[in-house]
Amino acid sequence: MSKSETESRTRRTSRQREAGAVTRAETRRRILAAAIEVFGESGYAAATVTKIAERADVSVQSLYSSWGSKRGLLRGMMESQVIGDNPGSVNPDDMPLAILGTFDPTTADPRDLIAHLTHQFRLLAERAAVGFKTYAQAAAVDPEAAEDWQALMEVRRMSIRNLLTNIDPARLRPGLTPEAAGDTAWVIASPQTHQQLVATAGFTYDEFEDWVRETLCAALLPDRH
Repeated sequence: MSKSETESRTRRTSRQREAGAVTRAETRRRILAAAIEVFGESGYAAATVTKIAERADVSVQSLYSSWGSKRGLLRGMMESQVIGDNPGSVNPDDMPLAILGTFDPTTADPRDLIAHLTHQFRLLAERAAVGFKTYAQAAAVDPEAAEDWQALMEVRRMSIRNLLTNIDPARLRPGLTPEAAGDTAWVIASPQTHQQLVATAGFTYDEFEDWVRETLCAALLPDRH
C-alpha cells in the first residue's frame, strides 16, 4: 500500500471515529432527556429503564451501554441540572468559579455577594427541582442512591465554603468562623429548604429568593447600625 493510500485510510478511520463519538454523545443526551421526563412524570421507583428507553426510542441495551444503570441516569440528571448540558464529575473546586461568573467577589460588599449567590441558588433550584425531588424519592428506596445523594450534598457543602471564603472573616458576625458560616449557608440555601418553602408552603421563587437572602444576611453578617 502506498503512502497516500495509507494516509487516506487513516483519515477515513479518523472521520468514522469522530462520527461515532458524535452519535454516542447524541444517544446519551437523548436518553438523559427522556429520563428527566419520565422521572418527573412517574417518580424514581416507577421510572423503569424500559419506559425510559421507549421514550428515548432506543434499546434497553443502549441505555445500559450509555449510562450503566437507572442510578447512573439519576446522577446524570442531577449533574446536568447543576452544571449544564454536559454532565460529568461535579467538582467543588470548579463550581465556585462557575457560580460567580463575571461577578468579582474581591471588591464586593458581603451583602452584594450574598445577594448574588442567593440569586444563583434560586436559578439552580428552579432548574433542579425535578432532580431534588427524584433524588429524595430514590434515597428512600435505594441505599446506594442515598449514599450518592449524601456525596453530592458534601460537594455542595464544600462549594459553599469555598465561595464564602471571599468574605473577610472580620466582616462576619462576631464569633462566627468562616467554616461555620459556610455550614450555616449550606443549611439555609439547601434542597430541603426549597422543598419546605416552595413545594410545601407555596412560596413563589421571588419570595424564596428574598427569604434566603435576608436569612443569610441575618445569620452571617453583623447587624446594620
